[in-house]
Amino acid sequence: MNTIAFNQQLSDKLNEALNPGLYSTPGKGEITVIANEKKDLREYRIITKDNKVVGLVDAYDSEHDTDYQKLVDFLKDYR
Repeated sequence: MNTIAFNQQLSDKLNEALNPGLYSTPGKGEITVIANEKKDLREYRIITKDNKVVGLVDAYDSEHDTDYQKLVDFLKDYR
């Protein structure tokens, strides 16, 4: 499976499991995840390479909340 197909599949699974708290869109080499918190909007980037998750970046370096922890837990199977 190529990286684009892997990102699409992972994004679809993430949306099934964690939406409406988190919403993801696949890209080339990364997946952008938006968390619509009551306080503010948060953005995370899942970095992928060779059909694996190699990193998770908090775009705004915000305080991590329960949605972030759900995302980390979800990604454990893909590292």
